[in-house]
Amino acid sequence: MLSFNFGGKNSYDDLGILISKRPSIPSPKRRVNTINIPGRDSNLIFDEKTYDDITLTVECSVKDKENLANKIDDIKAWLFETGQSDLIFSFQDDRKYIAQVVNAIDFKQIYNYFSEFPIIFNCRPFKYAVENSIINIIKTGTKISNIGSIESEPIINIYGSGDIVFKVNDQEVSIKGMTEKVILNSVIQDCYDDKGNNLNGKMSGEFLKLKPGENIIEWSGNVTKLELLPNWRWL
Repeated sequence: MLSFNFGGKNSYDDLGILISKRPSIPSPKRRVNTINIPGRDSNLIFDEKTYDDITLTVECSVKDKENLANKIDDIKAWLFETGQSDLIFSFQDDRKYIAQVVNAIDFKQIYNYFSEFPIIFNCRPFKYAVENSIINIIKTGTKISNIGSIESEPIINIYGSGDIVFKVNDQEVSIKGMTEKVILNSVIQDCYDDKGNNLNGKMSGEFLKLKPGENIIEWSGNVTKLELLPNWRWL
């Protein structure tokens, strides 16, 4: 039985929604701009190395011989009040989308007790690992393998003091005057401490990413340990 989890509920077990077929999964569009320069062969290509959101359409139906209208109200409340949440399909339950229902839903009534409708999810471009466990690192030179298909954006907790230089492969970040803990959040591109105080002024360099395959984690300075949340992802 095809189903999906969204907003803490299962489409079939909790709402009785039937999915007619496995939804088509589009690839995200890469943002590439072309510029036509007079007198120059071909176009100048500018690759932003970013992706647009994707749209997933799930063809559904529901039946309720007692009160179909109430069932439809329950479904609408669940989908729209949830907002942005994890979307996990039963046919690939180890990966998730970050999705939200933003389009109107057209409930087409076939019989008094049966309705067909599409659910349209607006999703971030990538799939993410459902199990995203923290990796503890206590030794410089540790190797980590990215199991995803594209670069991941980790959240890194660095424990130590003083001035440090932190590296992932050939990427390097310097942090001045650490006192205890610094958080490098590549998802939101921010550096801060446990209390949320902004520490971007103490940091120099670009926020780090983990490439597909093997990555080498290194540092210099007084670092006692690292906690790395990898955020593996796939196209």
